Amino acid sequence: INLPNPSLASNNIKIKGDDTALGFNAGVLLQATDSTRLGLTYHSQVKYKLEGQTQVTKGANVPDAVLSSGRYDASLKIDTPESWDFSVTQEVNADWKLYAGATWTRWSRLKDITVKNEGVTYSNGVYAQALLSTIKEEQNWHDTWAYAVGTSYRLNKQWVLRTGLTVDQSPTNNTDRSPRIPTGDRTIFSLGAGYDVAPNMTVDVAYAYLKEASVKVDRTNALDQYYKAKYENSANGFGLGVTYRF
Repeated sequence: INLPNPSLASNNIKIKGDDTALGFNAGVLLQATDSTRLGLTYHSQVKYKLEGQTQVTKGANVPDAVLSSGRYDASLKIDTPESWDFSVTQEVNADWKLYAGATWTRWSRLKDITVKNEGVTYSNGVYAQALLSTIKEEQNWHDTWAYAVGTSYRLNKQWVLRTGLTVDQSPTNNTDRSPRIPTGDRTIFSLGAGYDVAPNMTVDVAYAYLKEASVKVDRTNALDQYYKAKYENSANGFGLGVTYRF
């Protein structure tokens, strides 16, 4: 849609919604040998239908005949994908353990993000109905694999030290990637420690550094607005947990 007024670039569209849905996890753990354990876990697909509102605020120089401010009831159907986790734990000796795992996630379920708005008519602006009745953003994600390795060392009766490395594929593609989720392939390095406060209680702390491969976003939207950027994402994470065994 070619719009005659370049000041449309100052418009703001804000969408909010929420929903509650149910899913389940199921797993099996097999003691293959005295020193080897195998695990398989399934995380189910979860279907959401978000209900909320779309708030449109037009630019100061945009005529009402083109687009007007308004609030509309909005809905969005979206599914979070199922995944399978496979893991191996190998006890090398009384102090050392090795871990390896792989996770497959069916991200190909996310084809697009489509928001439907009710009550958008030509009275809201000659372009509003075409632009706002249905707001659709192509995603076309693909299935991914993540791989992880790690080890733990029992320092003494109270302390255990841990470290790990994960490589996680990005589900996005170069054509449809947008500023909404500008993610690339991830590498995660982690360190941790556990302290046995008592025979039935353990305190665990962990640190993780996440680094994503740089990605580019190069898109033109429905308003003929051009956007080009390069993203380099990283994050630091800290965790604290307490385990009590009955």
